[in-house]
Amino acid sequence: MVQEYKQGKKEINSFNFIIDEMDALVYVIDIQSYKILYSNKKCEDEFGDVVGKTCYKALQKNRDKPCIECPLSDENNRVLGKSLKWEHKNTLNGKTYLFSDKIVRDNITGGLSKVQVGIDISKQKILEEEILRQQSKTLETFEELFNSTIEGLIIYDRDKKCIRVNNVAPKLLGYSAEEMIGMDALDFIEESSCPLVSTVIEKDEQEPYEVFMVKKSGDSFPALIRGKNILLNDEKIRVSAIIDITQIKEKEAEVSRLAYFDALTSLPNRVLFKDRVNLLISKSARYKTFGAFLFIDLDYFKTVNDTKGHDIGDKILIECSKRLKKIIRSSDSLARFGGDEFILLIDTQKMNRFDAIDSIKTVANKILKIIRKPFIIEDSQYQLSASIGISIFNDETSFEELLRKADGAMYYAKEKGRDNFSFFDPLLQKSLDRKAIVLDRLREAIALNKIEIAYQKQVGLNKEVIGVEALARWNDEKLGFVSPAEFIPIAEEGGLIITFGYFLIEEVVKVLKEWEDDEIKSKWRVSINVSLSQFEKDDFEFFLEDIIYKYKVNANLIRLEITESLLLKNSNKAVRKIDFLKDLGLTISIDDFGTGYSSLAYLKKLSIDELKIDKSFIDDIVTNESDEAIVTAILGIGNKFGFDVIAEGVETEEMHEKLLKLGCKYFQGYLFFKPMSKEKL
Repeated sequence: MVQEYKQGKKEINSFNFIIDEMDALVYVIDIQSYKILYSNKKCEDEFGDVVGKTCYKALQKNRDKPCIECPLSDENNRVLGKSLKWEHKNTLNGKTYLFSDKIVRDNITGGLSKVQVGIDISKQKILEEEILRQQSKTLETFEELFNSTIEGLIIYDRDKKCIRVNNVAPKLLGYSAEEMIGMDALDFIEESSCPLVSTVIEKDEQEPYEVFMVKKSGDSFPALIRGKNILLNDEKIRVSAIIDITQIKEKEAEVSRLAYFDALTSLPNRVLFKDRVNLLISKSARYKTFGAFLFIDLDYFKTVNDTKGHDIGDKILIECSKRLKKIIRSSDSLARFGGDEFILLIDTQKMNRFDAIDSIKTVANKILKIIRKPFIIEDSQYQLSASIGISIFNDETSFEELLRKADGAMYYAKEKGRDNFSFFDPLLQKSLDRKAIVLDRLREAIALNKIEIAYQKQVGLNKEVIGVEALARWNDEKLGFVSPAEFIPIAEEGGLIITFGYFLIEEVVKVLKEWEDDEIKSKWRVSINVSLSQFEKDDFEFFLEDIIYKYKVNANLIRLEITESLLLKNSNKAVRKIDFLKDLGLTISIDDFGTGYSSLAYLKKLSIDELKIDKSFIDDIVTNESDEAIVTAILGIGNKFGFDVIAEGVETEEMHEKLLKLGCKYFQGYLFFKPMSKEKL
């Protein structure tokens, strides 16, 4: 029971402070056992921690039975509601106290307890004025605490009429304190909440609950109310504490919005969109009408975002979402999937597959058209396009399945040249399945070092060998020969390229070490392709430094081939890395030059050594004037900046002759040498 009173003590609100401020002893004593169930701070200061002890033993000296003066010694005084006054001189401190007792019902045990308040009257004649002052202070403390709480406090009589308020309550409700006196408790409650309040207000103690309250102006606001009935001077009153939770509700709404809507565009996010997809799947399966799942990816957005900054990128995404919302119907759902990707759910409401496809094509073409329209951001113009993958359905499926299919179709649209849309079909599924198998086998091949390295010689004007390019070759036990054009992109997508790239570099460095004693090969330079993700690794340059130091090779014989897109991603960081690598002695080549977003500005900043003309410009150079013009321009850039320029993919004498006439000095291709193992070089 003592523990229960301690717990009860914790639950007392502001009135607990009033009791502790009183210059009086306050106890609660069980009238059967004489155990002290509660004591205030004043009591603890005088006698220490007495809770749980027998009163006449803890508060008196050398006493083993109840005090003779104690009213409880008279059984007639052990009556519920009985009030008693008596004086007693304490044998521990010698002080005389005037006690006021009250016999009350214990709400926890159901038994009777005595609430005892003792005032020190040892020097009554002298301290009468001090006693009055302390009483006044107690009242002032009560008023101060009553008005200092952040809650609005309203005290009602037994008829639930307002009899007192603190300073906060009128401010919350828009009344003056005088206006509130006499008003009914339900006068402050909005009509929709009255049934609830009418029920709980009859409970002796009510845990906090939410209602809508109404101000004098008629405006309502959400509030948290808790109430408790108290017996004061034999009169039952009810104290209600009110907190305005408008801001809390607004924050809850904001949290909910963030949970289901994209913070940038305010479109539904993946979580909410998934629910809508599941609803349409059920509807389509029930009525056999077709729905469509469109996966929209913005072409070239990544380049803009990386070169112009996220602020510009975000503004483009916001504008894009506005454009898309304008062309969809109210029955369709648009969401931002993440990054530069949007997803659109269309309810065609058509049972005929071909009619549904025609309807979807119309929407897809509208999307392509509005995305092509230039984006004007901060007086600058940005030209983008979109690639759209589409999956249609009219039976049971899942969000994940539709997403997988639409995502695959979207990549197929990109492969077709972007600014296009593609419907998912079984052939595309076959391609995706093949990719999954290749990735699985490739992961094993890399782990077991089953990827071989071939070397293709590079020649000069007189067809003398000046170096080689290291090329990955993979002949799988189950898949057979897998082209690098297939497995390298899959390694990129599957996150395997970094591990494999480091393996390739170390193998090449080992070969350079082997060739040091070869009179001819010791002079050959080896070119190594470096992927974007590999170059961006924070430890990439330090890995190369460690490898060169480990094998003690001539770093000048290592040429790293990087792409233009890699330089655009973070040009300042790229410049720093390239300068570090150049200080190590390595040379740098720009691979597939002319196929990306070439910029003379970055060429001027970078310490590069070579431009490599992409094979796509060499294939038709003999007959295509445009290709000839591009190659001529690249050779001119190389001469202007002092770079070596090498043409790759040279397969015929006609190509070779044409390139010689244009001023090209270095070549690579099947006309001269095919890729071969190091043993066959």
